[in-house]
Amino acid sequence: MKMVKAAAALALALVPAGAMHAQDNGLSNVAVPESATGMSVMRHVLDLKARAGTGVDADSASRIFGGRAAQEGAWPAQVSLHSTEGLDPRDPQKRGSSQFCGGSIIARQWILTAAHCVVNEDDSVMAPNAVAVRSGAVDLRGGDFRDVARVIVHEDYDSLRLDADIALLQLAQPIQNSSGPVGAISVSTQGQPLPSGPAVVIGWGMMQDGQFPISLMETDIDIVANETCNAGMAEQTKRDMGGFLMGIGQSNGIPMETLQQAFNILANEVGDALTGNMICAGTTTGQRTMCNGDSGGPLMVRQANGQWLQVGVVSWNRRPIGAQTACGHESLYGVYTRLSNYFDWIGSHVR
Repeated sequence: MKMVKAAAALALALVPAGAMHAQDNGLSNVAVPESATGMSVMRHVLDLKARAGTGVDADSASRIFGGRAAQEGAWPAQVSLHSTEGLDPRDPQKRGSSQFCGGSIIARQWILTAAHCVVNEDDSVMAPNAVAVRSGAVDLRGGDFRDVARVIVHEDYDSLRLDADIALLQLAQPIQNSSGPVGAISVSTQGQPLPSGPAVVIGWGMMQDGQFPISLMETDIDIVANETCNAGMAEQTKRDMGGFLMGIGQSNGIPMETLQQAFNILANEVGDALTGNMICAGTTTGQRTMCNGDSGGPLMVRQANGQWLQVGVVSWNRRPIGAQTACGHESLYGVYTRLSNYFDWIGSHVR
């Protein structure tokens, strides 16, 4: 992996002459970070919500990174995922505070979401009784809760690169009755070409002010070539590495020429952040995008017949080191799982 190569180059450039002889295996004595947050996505989002306080209603929630409140019934396939720990479906406030990811109905008994939403810190798959699915309302205080019977994470899921970031939830019972609008959404078929241009992403994720909405939000974005994402992320990676090297160099008296040498080595090794299993979408300014809590939700395009087609699953984005906001950064687009690569996998489970 490029990350390992970069770490090796940094170690070689910064360790004083002779010090490497004291190590038997180079990087074997260097601690590897466990993860970006050190916790599952469920716990991370729930902690953010606990610090943010009560959810914001639709009238106040106009700053979901350029989004707007969704109308009731506009997105009948959208569902929210909730932690069952301490959840009382009869308590409207706990409904909002327990939501941590999104998903979409693709069949009466099947929910499509992101793999990183339903794995634990050690990459083990969550128990079905740890997650509840809520459907039938844009407001988290409404709708119906449904039990999960099975959690299926793609066997190729890579938690470091978030590759193959896709999972299925099988409901304990097929959806028969609902207190509000529900319906399945079509997904891209295997190998179906990805359209460029306008798309919509929806969710209950974090807004620009750090608050979380109680009502579903939607925002208009554009699907762009993966090369656009890769270019922006590569430039940000170089800026982050340069800032890190300068900081560690100044505090440890490392000569500038050594820091420059290390930077050149690392910069030349920066590879593509996206794989072919991912989609790049957003805006150049970053003012309209998804954020924490939107994971697992759908990226959709309108077809010629007027129907919506889900082409992606909200997966990840990148935050510059030291940034004050979690999302919405210039030239750092959102990344989504490319569903046209996984239609056959979905079909192998959804009969």
